[in-house]
Amino acid sequence: MAAVRIEEVKPQVERFAAHSHIKGLGVREGKVEFAADGFVGQVEAREAAYIVVKMIREGKFAGKGVLIVGPPGTGKTALALGIARELGPETPFVALSGGEVYSLEVKKSEFLMRALRRAIGIKVREWRKVYEGEVRGLELRYGRHPYNPYLQRVLGATVRLRTRDEEKTLRVPAEIAQQFIELGVEEGDVIMIDEETGVVSVLGRGEGGEQYDVAVRKRAELPKGPVYKEKEITRFFTLHDVDVSLARQRGLISAMIFGFAEEVREIPDEIRRQTDEIVKKTVEEGKAELVPGVLFIDDTHLLDVETFSFLMRAMETEFAP
Repeated sequence: MAAVRIEEVKPQVERFAAHSHIKGLGVREGKVEFAADGFVGQVEAREAAYIVVKMIREGKFAGKGVLIVGPPGTGKTALALGIARELGPETPFVALSGGEVYSLEVKKSEFLMRALRRAIGIKVREWRKVYEGEVRGLELRYGRHPYNPYLQRVLGATVRLRTRDEEKTLRVPAEIAQQFIELGVEEGDVIMIDEETGVVSVLGRGEGGEQYDVAVRKRAELPKGPVYKEKEITRFFTLHDVDVSLARQRGLISAMIFGFAEEVREIPDEIRRQTDEIVKKTVEEGKAELVPGVLFIDDTHLLDVETFSFLMRAMETEFAP
């Protein structure tokens, strides 16, 4: 097995907020229903928003914005979120207030540029060699800690995976066994282990596992084919995620050379240009797909002329939400 790189696996947590019930604009066969997808009323406004959605899908809305005007509590934020949901569940949606732009530590242009980059997603497709199957047996191996004889640590694990066509027993190192503990993997779960990085993903609860009336994990079918296979995996990032990753790599290099790392408050333009070149190359090779999202700025009357000028120029760039 290749060298295993330890990565933190954070569970995705969805918080309930004032607009968590919004699922779309409530359009059925081109017509807006009075009560649908979390909306009640506002038929004319939703019809106008659906026209914007159709223009975005046809590629006729590049470099443009929508100004939504209305008294407080009339559903302006809900309308913007409905546009994002109507475009697709993977469409990035970034919401901020006009008062958040002004700060003593970060310039206005830098704050807005980060928001614009967070509103542009990248869907990367790649073929990875993985072990996939339903857990039929899991045995963790413990041993004494080298610095504390009264403390035990995980030394490794033995896991038995099963598909519809094959069953295989694997011995995995401590890095993967630790992820089993953190993710709460148990018999009946359908998991996937990346051979190169050692990252463990829980796909759901299998058919052979114990079923509950109220379950946290979704149901997953028993995989077909062999346990060890080459599978196409889709990963989702934003341009800002790539910017931060490249900026951190640059900081590590400077720390190795000069012995100290400077705190990065603003991402240089050359880092963003490098990100754009990487994304363009990946898209041209057919390995990735750009997913333009929605940037919603509430209380825009708090913005000044310089901020509006920057937004107008940013909307005309190649990578704009």
